[in-house]
Amino acid sequence: MIAAFEFARATWVAAALAAAPATAPVDGPVAAPAVAAPDVPAESPVAVTARLGPDPSHVGDLLTLEITAAYPRGYSVNLPIGVSFEPLHMVELTEGEPETTGEGLRKTFTVTLQHFAPGPATVPTVTLTYVDEQGAIQTTAVPAVAFTVDALLANEADPQPRGDDPPISIEYPNTLAETVVYSVAATLVAALVAWWVIARLRRRRRPLVLAPAIPAHELALEALAELERGSLLGDGRVQDYYVELTEIGKGYLERRFGVEALDRTTDEIRRALLRDPNAVAPLSADEVIAFLQRSDLVKFARMRPDGSAAGDDLSWVRDAVERSRSDRNPAGEAISPDPAAPEAAP
Repeated sequence: MIAAFEFARATWVAAALAAAPATAPVDGPVAAPAVAAPDVPAESPVAVTARLGPDPSHVGDLLTLEITAAYPRGYSVNLPIGVSFEPLHMVELTEGEPETTGEGLRKTFTVTLQHFAPGPATVPTVTLTYVDEQGAIQTTAVPAVAFTVDALLANEADPQPRGDDPPISIEYPNTLAETVVYSVAATLVAALVAWWVIARLRRRRRPLVLAPAIPAHELALEALAELERGSLLGDGRVQDYYVELTEIGKGYLERRFGVEALDRTTDEIRRALLRDPNAVAPLSADEVIAFLQRSDLVKFARMRPDGSAAGDDLSWVRDAVERSRSDRNPAGEAISPDPAAPEAAP
């Protein structure tokens, strides 16, 4: 009888388990189904690191941010013109020369900054631009850097102004101080007198203004036409072709805008345009630098441009000259002489 009861109970338990759902409910939150990870974009060929010192610092201290970019040969990197590190104040930006690191190059940008608020702070992420071997302009991000600014009165809960120290009595004559004061005063008087005399002499001289014999755009267009008619590209002398094309472009910048370019490297011209981006208006400083960097890749990195790239660069220089020639107004229209103006005497 007992064996029959145990057999019936086992049969009932097996039937109940078979009818139960395969997965029992679990107390607490249920894990969400796995989601496929988004595709990760390909890494940039330019690796960028940033380092800031000193850390921690005090309010108003000069902070040095070193941005180091490692990139392949045939590339060039730079920070954009007018880059901002708000809310930090940028004091100075220095661009180092490229260094060889075996298979690639390395370039360091040193930025001097100041921050005037105590507490935790962060140098914001900025954009670094680079030109690849095909002449295309790409961008990559400079990582943000966290730092701490300590207050100068961190150990005083309620700082109060302190009184002035009592004056110190000098019981003996300070002849050295008197000599220094009188010497400085005499130097200032002599400088003022010399400035007044030079100013009077300059007023008497009439400035002689010489008009340029040939406008800058005419010289540039004539040189471009002669280069286009030449046989440098047909003979395979691509580097000589870009040397002449670059000289024509630099000569036009110097004659038209007064920007010293013929005896300067591309980095030196870029630093000058970084200080005054409107020096080549209506042209864009970025497009001028991009053209010079593409030319440097051909002249110094032995890069051979595609079939139409050389002609496109010459066309760009011609278009830049036409857009910025001195006899056109800012809208690009030719300036006609005023019919009411008197004719110049021969």
